[in-house]
Amino acid sequence: MKKIVAVCALAILGIGAKAQVSGGFKLGANIGIPVGDIKDVSSFTAGADLAYQWRLAENFDLGIASGYHHFFGKNNVKDFGMVPIAASGQYSVSPNVFIGADLGYAFITNVGGNTGGFYYQPKVGYQNSNWEVYAGYKGVSDDINFGSVNLGFNYKFK
Repeated sequence: MKKIVAVCALAILGIGAKAQVSGGFKLGANIGIPVGDIKDVSSFTAGADLAYQWRLAENFDLGIASGYHHFFGKNNVKDFGMVPIAASGQYSVSPNVFIGADLGYAFITNVGGNTGGFYYQPKVGYQNSNWEVYAGYKGVSDDINFGSVNLGFNYKFK
């Protein structure tokens, strides 16, 4: 699975490099409420996001994304984290409204026996030329399925 994700990410990078008309970095933060299999062991999540996207068409950006998402434990459960490496796509429905998704692999930190799994993050948001705010769901699917409902903010570097 890890090799397939790595090959897909390299292919997307190659497409982005060939089609590089313009691009830019995004740096952001998010907060969320855990759901799924971990809602009983985690009370809150907060994280940081980093992405680079290339403009491939008038309303479509494609790139790579990563970050760190910290899950705060409850009921004597230790905190743990998630480090995703993903392809990131975003389509502007209008000049200010977008939908997007990140797909890739997430490494799980500070949890014995679970190293990670398939990562996905559908999202919808409001944007302008300098920033964006979004609502989304971050999920990891492996032996257990877990995720969080999030609210995030990204600053766009030009």
